[in-house]
Amino acid sequence: MSGLIPRRLFINTAAVFAGEGFARLATALMVIVVARRYGPAALGQYGYAVACASVLVLVPDFGLHLYVVRELSAHRDRQRAIFWSVCWVKLILTAGVILFAVGFGSWGVPDTGRRVLLYLLVGRVILQTFSQVCMAVFKAYEQMHHIALIQLTNAALVVLWIVAALTLGASLPVAVAALVAGQIAETWLGWRILRGSFSPGRPYGWNPEIIRVILVASVPIGITALLQAFSLRIDILVLGFYVSNWALGLFQAAAWFPVGMYLATSLLMGVLLPKLSRLLRSGQPEGSAYVMGLVKNGLLLTGLGGLAVWFGAPSLLAWLFGPSSVSALTCLRILVLMLPFVFLNTTLFHVFVAARQPAVYLGALGLGVTAGLALSFSLTSAYGLLGAAMADVARELIISGAYLFFLVRGEPARHAGRALLGILVGATVLITLGYWGAVPLHWGDKWVAAWMCMVLAGTVLVLGLPNRGEWRLLTDDTL
Repeated sequence: MSGLIPRRLFINTAAVFAGEGFARLATALMVIVVARRYGPAALGQYGYAVACASVLVLVPDFGLHLYVVRELSAHRDRQRAIFWSVCWVKLILTAGVILFAVGFGSWGVPDTGRRVLLYLLVGRVILQTFSQVCMAVFKAYEQMHHIALIQLTNAALVVLWIVAALTLGASLPVAVAALVAGQIAETWLGWRILRGSFSPGRPYGWNPEIIRVILVASVPIGITALLQAFSLRIDILVLGFYVSNWALGLFQAAAWFPVGMYLATSLLMGVLLPKLSRLLRSGQPEGSAYVMGLVKNGLLLTGLGGLAVWFGAPSLLAWLFGPSSVSALTCLRILVLMLPFVFLNTTLFHVFVAARQPAVYLGALGLGVTAGLALSFSLTSAYGLLGAAMADVARELIISGAYLFFLVRGEPARHAGRALLGILVGATVLITLGYWGAVPLHWGDKWVAAWMCMVLAGTVLVLGLPNRGEWRLLTDDTL
């Protein structure tokens, strides 16, 4: 393995994916337990609370973690000033999250079950944000094995709590409290490692100039991250107005797959961001080739994964969420279209962050959220769950189109932008014409699989198959 992938890159990537894998498996286990033990209605309540919390968690982040990674990876001598100034900003944003959650829960969430779970998950959010600032330091120093350790501790405690709750026949809120308990352990251990191994020093006083620099750099990223999270959760938040908890739970089971793709891609790009920032900042020609290899190979893998999920959808739903969730089959097969788009959008977001082009990612996400919100309300009110799924796909397609448009006009990878834009537009036009003009494509949801095949074929024809040169560039630790 060391001959193909440099040791440091391999260890860091494995550590981040192992750590986040442990944490995500624990939260995925919670979803499965809620669905199978408490039923689709409980999953609907839990899914709504998770959707709200997943947006709120980004408020005290607000681009600060990416800022810490980007700046400390290049200016480690400024650790104390950067770290403690970021913590000051986080304290203020955290207070705002608490006030909003209390007000929204009291007046905006009439369902008691949703409200109780929301308060629990907001408590977890508060703890999580101060754990994430520690992990940002670990990433900046490329010592990501610490991330694996603290998240493994979190996951182990969550699993033990869940087992105890199921054994004792505990209520849904008591079972969900496992996430809070695990987060307490993760945050405590993260700060202990930070103070013992990275010496952040005494708390740094409030420095208006440093705070101003941090906010100028972080606010565009933070707004975009909020838009990104809100974009992925529009469907659940809008569906909550129109359908019962039971129907919301079914949709949540299907939506778990594109959300998982977003989380996996975010983890990968978190590992690659320091290197990507160096390449794009230096203007090296390898930067363009690096972006090309990343999006090309990622699109091929996510397209193949989407086909696998499409064919295995009935078994996956029944196995993960119980036999009753198979009712969400058509929704899942439509949402499979999101997988390549979610990968592409998340990757290009990080590319433009590394290239320091905030107007691009703010514009793309702003357009997507605006269009997605309008589509979600109109299609959901008319077609219910299927309308929400179609709105999700259309929103991600719009965001991908915007990102690729700016990629063509910019410097990072013009050739890749032109090729991918042509592939996605061509496949969409062809499948649209075929859908309306060819009777066989009206048979259920087979047009989704046909679109996936077109995208895969187009990518191979235009950009070629994966090759060793691309993988060598992606894994070269000397750049």
